[in-house]
Amino acid sequence: MDVSSKLKNLRKNSKMTQLELAKKLFVTKSAVSMYERGERIPSTDVLKKYSEIFDVSIDYLLGEQKDHLEPLARAVSMYTYPYIDDYISAGSPVNIDGMQNLPRIHIPDEILGKFAGSKHLSFIKVNGESMNKIIPNGSIIGVLNYNSIYDLKNGDIVVYKTKDNDFAVKYFYHIKNKLIFKPSSTLDCYYDKIFDINENIEIIGKVVLYSVIL
Repeated sequence: MDVSSKLKNLRKNSKMTQLELAKKLFVTKSAVSMYERGERIPSTDVLKKYSEIFDVSIDYLLGEQKDHLEPLARAVSMYTYPYIDDYISAGSPVNIDGMQNLPRIHIPDEILGKFAGSKHLSFIKVNGESMNKIIPNGSIIGVLNYNSIYDLKNGDIVVYKTKDNDFAVKYFYHIKNKLIFKPSSTLDCYYDKIFDINENIEIIGKVVLYSVIL
């Protein structure tokens, strides 16, 4: 996919008009139209604004630092993302603080859709059985970083960190002044974890993709 097509798809997927985007980019509607028709290449400053507005990297927009495979005679573009192997638990949280120099995993853009190329996306391997109705032990999850619990909706699946610096994956609910993390397991030993909103609970991110091997 060329640059102009990516710019057009990002705008349309966000349900934004050319005029609305032009105002955010501080350019004219005509300029946005020319970017999307491939008649003009955005300047570096404009590309940076695109990157910030749609939460993708400039490399993704330009098609750089990507791998290309040719399965079934069709090119598939992929991007690499940080990958944490065997550190996040869906049953018995494991401390992952202090990890550096993480390996990276290749995920095709077609699988990630609007999240392809996001600078705030990482992949984590899950251990444990507390979410085994939908995320079996050994699954890989894609986690999009969030800045605030107010960016989340009740029923979202999240990775969170407790005041003891432990990490877990659960359903998220914010009810009045309580944060509730619910399991989804075939086992009866897992139960809701309830915290006061003022406790030191950090939402690492929302699960936007998970793999399941049947």
